[in-house]
Amino acid sequence: MPGAAVVQVCRGREWRGGERQVRLLVETLAWRSEFRQHVITGRDTALHRSLAGGGPEVHGVPWRLALDPRALIALISDLRRFHGMGGQQVLIHAHDSHALVLAAVAARVLQLPLIATRRSTSPPGRFWRLPDRVIAISNAVATALQAAGIREERICRIPSAVPVAQLAQLPPERHPGLVGEPPVVVAAGALTPEKGHRTLLDALPMLLQQVPEVTLALVGDGPEEAALERQAHALGIAHRVQFLGHQESALPFIRASQVLAQPSDREALGTAVLEAMALGIPVVAASSGGLVELLGNGAGLLVPAGDPGALAAALARALTDPLLRGAVVHEARARVAEYDAPGVADQVAQVYRSALQNC
Repeated sequence: MPGAAVVQVCRGREWRGGERQVRLLVETLAWRSEFRQHVITGRDTALHRSLAGGGPEVHGVPWRLALDPRALIALISDLRRFHGMGGQQVLIHAHDSHALVLAAVAARVLQLPLIATRRSTSPPGRFWRLPDRVIAISNAVATALQAAGIREERICRIPSAVPVAQLAQLPPERHPGLVGEPPVVVAAGALTPEKGHRTLLDALPMLLQQVPEVTLALVGDGPEEAALERQAHALGIAHRVQFLGHQESALPFIRASQVLAQPSDREALGTAVLEAMALGIPVVAASSGGLVELLGNGAGLLVPAGDPGALAAALARALTDPLLRGAVVHEARARVAEYDAPGVADQVAQVYRSALQNC
């Protein structure tokens, strides 16, 4: 559909995996002349700043409430402008629940096709029944969508992406933010209850018995931070744990690590896991959600969620068994090729074409 306009809508109130995926998709699609992209996001958010001046037109709007009337008016105004350009076809792609609320209203008012990407395995609200297509980033997400009554024919399974070729060429890195000598285990993600950091801290005393020199680095911030710091002190391991807080990117820390830990109780997929796989860093993770799809059959070490003993044992194996590390890294690099950004963008573009043809 030459000349079709795609309006990407993402509130962007945080700077986490979902927002980074929006940026990567926008940048990857920008190489195509088939679609003209326009991004609507919150004014002066990290997403707004990261995309400003980089190619596609970016409109930062006031967006404090989920259904902020100022953001809705701006979205409808931009959509009408594109729609008035010589009969140009227009499509909306919403990237989070708040964006979907606005986009669904605008799509209904202007009778435009609507795509939404779902990045969570939690039960979706009723607005997720409205898009013409819902992109599920893993089978676990697709299952949750179907359980909520969304018809199978509306669900498209397209994973999150990473620039595999570029990451595979990066050498290991000694990052100045990591204090002490290797080995270092990094956990990258928001410090929220479902990410399993409490289980990881409970596992660390057992891991130290097998690998006394190991350091654990937590990259990210969130509501659990103070409680996790108290837990580390109570366990007597505070001197072996680094709380690195919010970082623009976890990638340099993953590159400097020997193992990535992802002990999440719930995980739709996991961008940090994809990055580690592409970098050749072995991953130890909980058997939850999309992590099983990523790491099953030898691409990582999977343990039951919430089991600190099993987690400690798997981390020790990943740190001390070079044959195991080599086998895991080999399988992970073969698996992660399926998640390369250009190929994933091709799949998204095909969803756009299908939606525009049927409108």
